[in-house]
Amino acid sequence: MGTYGRTDRSWLVEHPEMKRHFKEDPQDWLAVLPYDVALRDVELIKAVGEPKTLREVRRSPLALPLVKAWFDDRAAMGGAPAFSDLGDDVPFDWYDDLGLSWRPDPRLRTAELAPPSLLDTFGREDRAYGMDYEPATWLPLDDQDAIEAALRELGYEIVYDDTVLNRYLA
Repeated sequence: MGTYGRTDRSWLVEHPEMKRHFKEDPQDWLAVLPYDVALRDVELIKAVGEPKTLREVRRSPLALPLVKAWFDDRAAMGGAPAFSDLGDDVPFDWYDDLGLSWRPDPRLRTAELAPPSLLDTFGREDRAYGMDYEPATWLPLDDQDAIEAALRELGYEIVYDDTVLNRYLA
C-alpha cells in the first residue's frame, strides 16, 4: 500500500468560485492503494498520453486496446469512423479524443482498493459534485499518521512515491 497526500491548492486558487461547492477541501486527501496497481495505472496514463498519431497508438500494446475501444464505441453510436478505418497518420490527442473519464483516479482507486476497515474508521463522505464526477469515500490528509499506523498494524508497507502521484494527477 502507498499513501500519497495532495496538498497543491493551486487549482482552487485559480478557481476560487469552486471552493463553495465543497464542505471540506478536496485537495487534502490521501491516496491509499496497492503500489503495483499505482504503477500499472501510471504506465497506462503515460502510454495513452504520449502518442501523437494513430500509428503511435497502434505501436503501444497498453494504449491500443483502450483507444481502439473508445473509437469503436463512438462508431457504434453512429457518425464516427471505426478505429480500423482510420489511417496511421491521423492525429491523436488523448484529451480531445478520449476526454478524462478513462484515466485511473487515485481517489477512486483508494475508495475501491483501500482496506475496508481503514475506510470505515477514517473515511469521509464525498460531498463534491459535478458533471462526470464520481463521489467516493476519501481519506483526509490530516489523519495521515493514524492511517499509516493502521496500515502498518494490518501488515502493509508504506511507500511514498511523488513521481507516481504526480503522473496520476498530471
